[in-house]
Amino acid sequence: MKTLLTVMLLSALSFGQTTTTQDQDAGALETRYKTCAKHYIPADKCTPEIYQQLKDKDNAPLDPNTAAALKVVKEYQTRLKNPDSMQVRTAYIVDNKRADFVLCLEIGGQNGAGGMTVSHAVYDVFRGKGHWRDGTGIAGAISSDVDWWDGICQKGTFHKTLLPGTDVTEKVNQALKDGK
Repeated sequence: MKTLLTVMLLSALSFGQTTTTQDQDAGALETRYKTCAKHYIPADKCTPEIYQQLKDKDNAPLDPNTAAALKVVKEYQTRLKNPDSMQVRTAYIVDNKRADFVLCLEIGGQNGAGGMTVSHAVYDVFRGKGHWRDGTGIAGAISSDVDWWDGICQKGTFHKTLLPGTDVTEKVNQALKDGK
């Protein structure tokens, strides 16, 4: 009888440990599948190796261009009437030899009447000083119809094309989504 009680007690203890291990495994699997789903990888294809690659990619630091663009976008977001309504449609860094950094933004946001407005803004850094070109301030009030992208971000009269540069729109949107 004493032996039977000992076996039952050990079985109960090992069952409790197995349940705990299974709970940990279930939590790890859930995390793994959520990460794969975020990257549109089906659960049956989400091997531990693929999961580790995706996890490393998610945790990698942003490249300098994306980090700089993200900082500027967050600053712009604070200027909106409804910051939560911001939609980054384009974040484009122009190759410009005269400035340290030129970011062209096309951002949608809710206006005072409740509708959506799309703005073209340019943020440039020259000799370490940043400057907005977006129709705000004294010059913006005088020339509110000026499209700041002309000549700075794009060229052409009828068929406008972006000047050479780097499109960081997807990376910026993903960083905003991830809360970076």
